[in-house]
Amino acid sequence: MKTSTIFAVCGITCGLLSAMLGFAGKPWQAGLFGLAAGIWCIATLIMDRRGCDDD
Repeated sequence: MKTSTIFAVCGITCGLLSAMLGFAGKPWQAGLFGLAAGIWCIATLIMDRRGCDDD
């Protein structure tokens, strides 16, 4: 599995967890996971643009 795919899965997971925490009424935890999701997405874009061929 490519590293960029793992990064994308982590970003999606953090984003979904952020939404669930937001709906549960935990704003600062949701914000932290939202920030983490954004960082994972940026890392995914960087890895994809580099064209790394790691398996």
